Amino acid sequence: MSHYVLVHGSWCGGWVWDRLAARLSEEGHTVVAPTLTGPDDAAEHGLLRHIDEVVRLLDDQAILVGHSYGGMVVAGVAGARPRQILEAVYLDAFLPSPGESAFDLMPMIRRPFTEAAMSHDPAGKTVPPFGLDALGFTDPDVVSRLRPIGMATHEEPLPPAENDNKRPPSRYLLFGDRSPSPLWPSVRGSKERSA
Repeated sequence: MSHYVLVHGSWCGGWVWDRLAARLSEEGHTVVAPTLTGPDDAAEHGLLRHIDEVVRLLDDQAILVGHSYGGMVVAGVAGARPRQILEAVYLDAFLPSPGESAFDLMPMIRRPFTEAAMSHDPAGKTVPPFGLDALGFTDPDVVSRLRPIGMATHEEPLPPAENDNKRPPSRYLLFGDRSPSPLWPSVRGSKERSA
């Protein structure tokens, strides 16, 4: 059986994976779905810290799965520990190359993130959940569990890979009725770069 590490997207927590984690566990797999550090947990809570948090969870080989912002983290972990990753799976997720931030891949989200941050935090470092209907967050129980994220999650660039010659296998899955995905430019660009 396999070991899965499931990485949530912006504003969510490990709880977002509860149904999938239960199903994988029923099939005999082991599953870890951490809640990444947020502004209420620590002063520093950006992409680099999130990559480190997930790297520290890797005792053995694992299948990494990331949704949305979680793709940034998965790409960073895959670059830092390529030999421990059996596969990197991106679910409607950012798919960056080293040196790219989420804002580099989707520059059109920088302004709404900045405006939301400035309305919530005078320093502009914390972004509350916003645009939830457009993101598909309509269930009141889910919306009540969302929490702010740090701007650094989308500002910090993906660090260089440990070994560019050794990359784990990966796959990208698009979901929903959005075709192409809002994240598609990052996927297309990454495919073109890796070809």
